[in-house]
Amino acid sequence: MKKILVGLSGGVDSFMSAYYLQRAGWEVFGAYLEIQKNFSKLKIIKELARKLQIPLEVVDCKKEFNREVIDSFIKNYQQGQTPNPCVFCNPEIKFKFLLKLARKKKIFFVATGHYARIELSSKVAYLKIGLDKNKDQSYFLYRLKQAQLRRIIFPLGEKNKNQIKNEAEKLGFYQDQERKESQDICFFKEDENLAIFLRNRIKSLSGEIIDEQGKILGIHQGLEKYTLGQRRGLELSAGPYFVINKNFKKNQLLVSKNKNHPLLWKKELFLKKVSWIQEAPSVKKDYFIKIRYGKNGSLGKIIFDRQWKKWKIILAKEQWAPAAGQSAVIYEGEKVLGGGIIR
Repeated sequence: MKKILVGLSGGVDSFMSAYYLQRAGWEVFGAYLEIQKNFSKLKIIKELARKLQIPLEVVDCKKEFNREVIDSFIKNYQQGQTPNPCVFCNPEIKFKFLLKLARKKKIFFVATGHYARIELSSKVAYLKIGLDKNKDQSYFLYRLKQAQLRRIIFPLGEKNKNQIKNEAEKLGFYQDQERKESQDICFFKEDENLAIFLRNRIKSLSGEIIDEQGKILGIHQGLEKYTLGQRRGLELSAGPYFVINKNFKKNQLLVSKNKNHPLLWKKELFLKKVSWIQEAPSVKKDYFIKIRYGKNGSLGKIIFDRQWKKWKIILAKEQWAPAAGQSAVIYEGEKVLGGGIIR
């Protein structure tokens, strides 16, 4: 019987991934990557493993997660960026630790509950979008490497989320897990949001909120807490206002009532920390480019700017409020080619 190690998160997707693999004839082993002490979550995962009748191993990766994900997340916000921790957590923590444990157990394949697909040829592993486009998570996986992709299976890649939830309910999977799974940032506490998380970890310097004419409208609570295009949380009267720029030298937040202000629309973007799944894309082709998860992208070209020695995206259509620190992911049809972090 073929063996596979499945990462269990406590949510319905990883539970059903293990279930589908069992049903397909795999011998399933469970792993829980402990990134924080959470006794209630551990209890839930142990119960799920018992329900599946599979062995469970708990892997302590708190130290590495703090260093690679949380510390980087805080540092990026201090620098005025809007990071997405998942794109680094997947290759550097989740799959790195799962594959390491699998090797130790002499198991070749690992699986998670991501909505994406992998297509294997004799030489190349291709990452492809999940068939349920409303749940597709390939955007978060673009930094995975060939050596990782060749050993990963995504059981949910060709399934629909509603279908999975219906089957899970029939199996007695309790819906409280789905609530826990839907949290945006996995390392936030249940009563914690971004503002609270940053307030406890970053010393903020308040400053002026000004409009395009330089009129002072109010006081911001630290530039790192705002992102391009943000409307909520400005606490300004006679709005709504939108963040259109941040002046770090003067510690000023620039806002406008014009949601379509020219500063919010970008056609050219430079990238850093670029990662390609195979070879770099052709500079002669048009590709589909997504600059944020869950939003429509645009056709565009990806070139290497020799003057600046940086990768640059040239979009066919201007995109609204691309935030520094978010990822730009490059697609060719259903295949993910790679991407990078917006500067």
